[in-house]
Amino acid sequence: MNKLNIVSKSIVKKHSKKDGLRVCVMRRIKPEYKFDMWIPKLAPSKNLLDKYIVSKSITWREFSIKFKKQVLSKNKDLLVLLLTIAKFKPITLLCFELDDVYCHRSLIIEECKKLQS
Repeated sequence: MNKLNIVSKSIVKKHSKKDGLRVCVMRRIKPEYKFDMWIPKLAPSKNLLDKYIVSKSITWREFSIKFKKQVLSKNKDLLVLLLTIAKFKPITLLCFELDDVYCHRSLIIEECKKLQS
């Protein structure tokens, strides 16, 4: 199995040549954000994000389950696209969260690893 050529980074962190193709996976963007490709279909819905971030009415585990069902299961073609591009160039997934431990970027990478194997 090849090493997954997809990593994660906060969009507010400094750009690096090591980033390769910078793919924003946020629903909303600001003009100051710098990225090469925007895939909002890989972002959580506003409703799901509000429940997890704003009202804190669901846990990370609940968010993960809902995100996988609502977003990842319906967008396998986009994950395959990322994997295809990653064969030729490193990809960095971008979102606002500083750490990806409790960010949907980690779930996208996890799903890509499953598809790759």
